[in-house]
Amino acid sequence: MEFNGTQQDQKALTTQQGSPDFEALEREFLGSMLPGIVHNMATPLSGVIGATQLLEMRVGEQDRLLAELERGVSQSAEALRAQHLKSRTNLDIMSRNARHLTELLQIIIRRFHRASQDSAGPLSLFELLSNELQFLDANLTYKHKVRKRFDLAKDAYTVHAVYRHVVAVVDEFVLCTLTVHDFSRGLVELNVTSNYENGNGIIEMEAKFFETEEEPLNTDALELYLARTGELGATYEIERNKGALRIALTLPRNAKMA
Repeated sequence: MEFNGTQQDQKALTTQQGSPDFEALEREFLGSMLPGIVHNMATPLSGVIGATQLLEMRVGEQDRLLAELERGVSQSAEALRAQHLKSRTNLDIMSRNARHLTELLQIIIRRFHRASQDSAGPLSLFELLSNELQFLDANLTYKHKVRKRFDLAKDAYTVHAVYRHVVAVVDEFVLCTLTVHDFSRGLVELNVTSNYENGNGIIEMEAKFFETEEEPLNTDALELYLARTGELGATYEIERNKGALRIALTLPRNAKMA
């Protein structure tokens, strides 16, 4: 099935289903991510803490060996070199995990800051998709049990849209793929591509999964999020087939009212 949507579709869906409280839905989504965010941050943090504790103990041992060297105990030199090498290993662990933790915090801060902005403006599709797809790793099913392939255009072009509206579409599509996984307990493939064509930016997302007698996907919420982007001239297509769901969202490069 193919469905083309613009602002008129949003009005129709709102009439049929009542005015959706997008802010409440988005807050609920972000709240659902918190356990995964904490889990992802706890892993590198535990590495930093463990390495720090070992380093603290080794520093005490090194102080003792240095004191022995000053008294002329020659055997302490080799032991000190061994302790030094172990300390360097612990410092490497601490540095690597601290960088990982910093990257996670930057992703989270950018996501919460930009997703709270309601104003339209120029957006980099590459930056938006890269950040959001990394942020979604906080969902452990998505992180570990969905086979993902991303092919994102790295062009410096931008599109005109509201950040939170576009990421809501990405988030809802990923939630659809997770629903498939929970329903069928089977492998789900998620393909995300972006490109620029005819002065527009295009995001394509496709989920492939094992066919079942009862298809588990309900795309009403996804259509609502897609239709909302039509306020600024975006258009979209939905294809829903047995074992597959695909959407294409076309965003204008310049401000354009529907």
